[in-house]
Amino acid sequence: MKIIWATISRGLLFICLGVIFFLINFGILSWSFWLSVLDLWPLILILLGIGLLFNKQLPLSTILLVFLIALAGYSLIFGERHVPWNPLNYYFYQDSGTSSLENSMTTDVPLPAGITRAQVDMDLGGAQVNLASLVPADNQNLLIKGSYSWKKMFGSNRPEFSTRQEGETMIVSLISGAHGGMNNRLQMGLSEKVKYSLDINAGAITGDLDFNRLEVEKLLLKTGASNFQLQFGDTGLTTEGKIDSGASGITLVIPEDVGLRVNLNGVATNTNFMGSGLLLDDEEWVSPGYDQARTKVNLDISCAAGSIQLIRPKVQVEPAI
Repeated sequence: MKIIWATISRGLLFICLGVIFFLINFGILSWSFWLSVLDLWPLILILLGIGLLFNKQLPLSTILLVFLIALAGYSLIFGERHVPWNPLNYYFYQDSGTSSLENSMTTDVPLPAGITRAQVDMDLGGAQVNLASLVPADNQNLLIKGSYSWKKMFGSNRPEFSTRQEGETMIVSLISGAHGGMNNRLQMGLSEKVKYSLDINAGAITGDLDFNRLEVEKLLLKTGASNFQLQFGDTGLTTEGKIDSGASGITLVIPEDVGLRVNLNGVATNTNFMGSGLLLDDEEWVSPGYDQARTKVNLDISCAAGSIQLIRPKVQVEPAI
């Protein structure tokens, strides 16, 4: 029995290592993941002690397997250690000809006459993401203005950015072919003249998704362990949003006058919903006066763990002159 389990645990160990390297390649974990060993190394002693208590010698592969699983869980829930200099960059990244090993591309899209809607699909891996309204000077003739920069991993493909028009809808797609973890950066300004459907699939992200002045009809956001701020404004629309995230820190900024309904699913997720004025109604958090609100935001949030904080700023009404 002992020989059989030792063989099984060795196989599971290699499977676990393969999964971890996949998570690193796709930006859900970064190479600094391995530095979490500095926090969890006493777990090895605990596992050895458990084996001695039961008068059994645990196979080394079993100890390493349990340790790797704990390491991955720890990194996803509590985040990874910051590493200012990573020697692995010299082996896994190609130089693009610049001292920062950085590649970049523009994501500008013109706004043709007759376009009333935009569908924006993004597959980013890990990235720093900042989305907001276009500045007034660019809001006249551009649908999108921005840039995407990344650190290219050896053997990865160049990101793909494409557009096509279907009737009154412009379909925009950005697919990341490079996996440089949080070294990737997306800066994008969106026109206020159209309504949006956004589908964002990413690894670990940080940043600000500012839809305060944008008419977002639909939002699908799927991320790994992340830390970001999501803002909505009083636009007169009903926004349907679905957020599926790993262990994350999420800040929602939604004006007090906007009707808000949140269906929350998660394990050990910390929120301030009760203190921010939301009422629990049949397993959903609902803002007072939801039915009468001019603008409504409906969110279905699934979060493995972490924190979701809600900020409800008062809308400042300028006095008539």
